[in-house]
Amino acid sequence: MRVYVLRLERTRNLVWAFDVISNAREVASCIFEPGLRQVRFVAPSREADALAERIYLDGGLIWCSRYDLQQSSVSNRSRRNSANPAASHR
Repeated sequence: MRVYVLRLERTRNLVWAFDVISNAREVASCIFEPGLRQVRFVAPSREADALAERIYLDGGLIWCSRYDLQQSSVSNRSRRNSANPAASHR
């Protein structure tokens, strides 16, 4: 999974980007930050890249950040605890 943060030049660019992202089936989560003209979303890497490129090509993108999600330490801890029942009683 990949997280993108996109900042857009104008509110109309932001509204269009949010519509595209929020209607994409592969997007697991998205948040709209109108005060920053920013949208954040999480999707599988290939689909996330394609969405970001589509928004870039439409124009108005002024800043972009992306990073891949790593398996969370919470899920790692849960797996360790389920393998060692005594660990869950700490």
